[in-house]
Amino acid sequence: MFALKTQIITMNQVFTSSRVAVSGSMRRLWGSLLLVMLFATSAFAQRTVSGTVIDELGEPLPGVNIRIEGTGSGTTTDLDGKYSLQVDDGNILVYSYIGYLAQNVTVGARAVIDITMQPDLAQLEEVVVVGYTSKREADITGAVTVVTSEDINMVNAASFGQKLSGQAAGVTTSTSGQPGEGTNIRIRGFSSFTNNDPLIIVDGVPVQDKFNTSINPNDIESMQVLKDASAASIYGSRANNGVIIITTKQGKAGQLQVSYNGKVGLQVPVGGYDDILMQDPQEWADFVYQGHANAGITPDTYYPLYGTDASNPVLPDYVFPAGATGIDESTYSYPDNLIMRANQAGTDWWNEVFNPALITDHNIGLSGGTENATFSVSANYFNQEGTMMHTYFERFSARANSKFTKGWFTFGENFQFARSESVGQNGFAQDEQNVMTNIIKMPTLVPVLDVGGNFAGAKANGLGNGNNPVALQERNKDNIFQGYRVLGNFYGEVEPIKGLKARTSFGIDATNNHSLNFTFPNFEASEPTNVNGFGENWDRFYNWTWTNTLTYSATFGDNNINVLVGHEAVKNSYRGIFGGISQLFSEDVNGRYVNLALGNVDSRAVSSYGSFSTLLSYFGKIDYAYQDLLYADFTIRRDGSSNFGPNNRFGVFPAGSVGFRLSSLGFMQGVSAIDNLKIRVGYGITGNQAIGGLNNFNQYGGGPAVSSYDITGSNGSTVSGFALVQRGNADTRWEENRAINVGLDAGFLDGTLNLALDVYQNNVDGLLFNAALPGTAGGAAPPFRNIASMTTSGIDANVGYNNTFGNLGFSADLNVTRYVNTINAIDGNASFFSGSGIDSRIGELTRNVVGNPISTFFGYTVEGTFADQADVDAHATQDGAAPGRLKFSDLNGDGVINDDDRGIIGNPHPDFTMGLNLGFDIAGFDFTAFLFASVGNEIYNYNRLFTDFSQFNSNVAADRLTNAWQPGDTDAKYTIPDVSDSFSRTSSSYYVEDGSFLRARTIEAGYTFPSGVTDALNMSSLRFYIQGQNLFTITNYTGIDPELSNVNISDSGQNDLWQGFDFGNYPSSQMFLIGVSANF
Repeated sequence: MFALKTQIITMNQVFTSSRVAVSGSMRRLWGSLLLVMLFATSAFAQRTVSGTVIDELGEPLPGVNIRIEGTGSGTTTDLDGKYSLQVDDGNILVYSYIGYLAQNVTVGARAVIDITMQPDLAQLEEVVVVGYTSKREADITGAVTVVTSEDINMVNAASFGQKLSGQAAGVTTSTSGQPGEGTNIRIRGFSSFTNNDPLIIVDGVPVQDKFNTSINPNDIESMQVLKDASAASIYGSRANNGVIIITTKQGKAGQLQVSYNGKVGLQVPVGGYDDILMQDPQEWADFVYQGHANAGITPDTYYPLYGTDASNPVLPDYVFPAGATGIDESTYSYPDNLIMRANQAGTDWWNEVFNPALITDHNIGLSGGTENATFSVSANYFNQEGTMMHTYFERFSARANSKFTKGWFTFGENFQFARSESVGQNGFAQDEQNVMTNIIKMPTLVPVLDVGGNFAGAKANGLGNGNNPVALQERNKDNIFQGYRVLGNFYGEVEPIKGLKARTSFGIDATNNHSLNFTFPNFEASEPTNVNGFGENWDRFYNWTWTNTLTYSATFGDNNINVLVGHEAVKNSYRGIFGGISQLFSEDVNGRYVNLALGNVDSRAVSSYGSFSTLLSYFGKIDYAYQDLLYADFTIRRDGSSNFGPNNRFGVFPAGSVGFRLSSLGFMQGVSAIDNLKIRVGYGITGNQAIGGLNNFNQYGGGPAVSSYDITGSNGSTVSGFALVQRGNADTRWEENRAINVGLDAGFLDGTLNLALDVYQNNVDGLLFNAALPGTAGGAAPPFRNIASMTTSGIDANVGYNNTFGNLGFSADLNVTRYVNTINAIDGNASFFSGSGIDSRIGELTRNVVGNPISTFFGYTVEGTFADQADVDAHATQDGAAPGRLKFSDLNGDGVINDDDRGIIGNPHPDFTMGLNLGFDIAGFDFTAFLFASVGNEIYNYNRLFTDFSQFNSNVAADRLTNAWQPGDTDAKYTIPDVSDSFSRTSSSYYVEDGSFLRARTIEAGYTFPSGVTDALNMSSLRFYIQGQNLFTITNYTGIDPELSNVNISDSGQNDLWQGFDFGNYPSSQMFLIGVSANF
């Protein structure tokens, strides 16, 4: 019709330009005759052409765009790949489909034109799993990032969470170098004070577990990260923090494929305290003496170890206990374990504890099948020894995925079994008693062993309260954690008619964990314990998910529609038992049992515990596409959770998004530089139900301190009762996150350059928080209430480039993440609350303040050091003020430094994070590099309490003496050594450092053998490579490692309230690996 109109306009122009004088009736007659002729000509020239479009495997391709070149006319193929179109003989038809090469075909005299589309390897796009369904990546309207198996395997690590770091825009992770430690994954920042873990779906089975080391990363085909509410709301109440959908490798029809991927390497810490701490005992003694002299204290009276000279300490030959004046080993009659020869050369505690360690990873897979039956099985062995002595993580895993088709019926299964075993560092991961902190606290004068071969300790005046870190780890080596996990599902699917599918899936996630913990007496310590103890835990987690869905897909002309309705039931249960006993008669590892015959009967403690929750859901989704131009997706989910009371049990979570591909408009067809240009807008509501199953109820307990009373008045016995220990709240309702996302997808230059940009804002109202209750409410723990609100906004960006220059292939992929988190309200009254779970010796460290992000650092602002007494006199009144000590700012200007002058002194959240992947390949050789950067974040280096202020007479920084304050200094690196200065060490901006860093996460070089070699070896491919991880780090941070973990930083479960704190983080390791990838 467009062509016909064009001809009419042209003829009218001809009549006008000829200036032929005709009467009105004659003009109308000629016009009528011409119209008849034109219609006749058009009808004679135009005809119908039809055909079928298939892919390279012979399968029909629905939705292929077919356009008449130079016009806006066209059509799309139906569900069977068929089409028909009115054309002229000279027309050229353009067949296009995302992920396939476009084809131009001249119609000529043909009435049937069948087309086989060939994949465009340069821009082939995967089918993406997006919440119970899948769709082309090009058709997605929400914020979704796809991480492929190639991206995942760039980094060698025990878990996919560790491998995800820096690989996806909008995703940040937190983990340490400790083998087997979990990973905190955060998608688009934070939405809660207590739970920010994303929902993880593995082959349709939900797991919400940061300790994801039982899942073999080699089994993963791809990960889809659903970042905005329009993409994630199909998961409703569990999607507040985003969703990660993991698809494991499936079998493909064809001959049997056998693959082996293995690597082995060596690890060394990225840094160490041997470069930071003072190693010379004589220098440390000089520092101690100077600190006493500046405080007006005679050091020799307090440190008899160093002789009687009040100004020149002399290193002793022996370290002797308090009260002794010396040791003559030849005449000493006490046991050898009380005799310690002083290590005058200095004990390097760091290198005693940390050493190079091996890491190995072996994976073998078999896959294949026929068109009606496919399978994929694999087995994996992963072993990572820790660089810290007696730490390791070991995993055995096996997976079997299969799929069988008989006519219109398909069934299959995806199952994995894993056994893991690990030993971590002694004590809680980050506190003053862990190994890392004791490396600082332990004097270098003390040897590792005494003369009797027993562990030495700090049993002497002035040597502090440090524990021998070698002893801590040696005694911890048999405290083993073992985990057994079965994860997978069975599914069945029927397709009675074309486009209509019914599917049912039953999945389980069953885990059994067993842990042992034996504590030894430490007679050698300055604060000794003289009894042993033993505890044993068994925990069982059993979760099942039953999902039923009905989907219908159809094409009506240029319209494609996909409809999904579903039902899901979930049950999570947990049960555990603990037994403990002390004063065991034997410390032998084979005799450690909670048995009355083996220890002190009165010390026995046995308890069991558990919880459960259920979820019932109904959901639906409609995806609509018009040609390759307009997309609209709508979802809704109704969840009912047992975590809430009867009146608030159900919640509804709707979402919608639209996409418009500008590049499909007619006027854009001639812009050859632009392959794809699509804008996306989405809005939706997600929820959070992570408050446990007992928040509805008041909980009671008992014990001598809270519920025992001499109610009979006998004055000699008490009667046990019950007391309220946890308040319930039956009115708690769903937490809601209302989120909006605007996105842009663009492709240029035949797929060589691609861009994805998303801008978003998440608004969480009714945020679930267990804020403290007034003192009048008693001592019971508070329940969760819907009292807080929070906003997080940000930008995710990804730019990819892929091109070939002659024989050289080059690729680059850059992703950038930025988020801004703001607390809007806490409980309607309080303007802040403090972090809990950490015992600080220097006052309050962190506050969560309305109008600011979570986990901001709190304390005094340091102006510098007092230069002299005049400087002290001119400053506001400050306790302990003296030359050489820290000078705090008078923030409120009242002339007095007190608690009111404390404020926010630092922000742990980065301005942005960045991941950059670079790749080159030529003539079989390949080179890849993965760089990660965090910019603008700050770190609260709590370790400086020891390294700078020698808390408990700990060791200090190597330059503590040489760079200490001198008279007149106003900005010295360190304060004056002064043992009486307990004021400078209080929480302040002195501890806050720039935590920005750039790290070479992975650099790899490999060689793939040519087909002539592999054919001779009866192999399909063979590649060898070398890889280095964390090869260099550029940072201004003075601690060991700027990449911190907060997974185990607090025993209160509120780890996210301790972002950016370094309490003795287990450092990352550099790795040097060689590997082979072989396929048969």
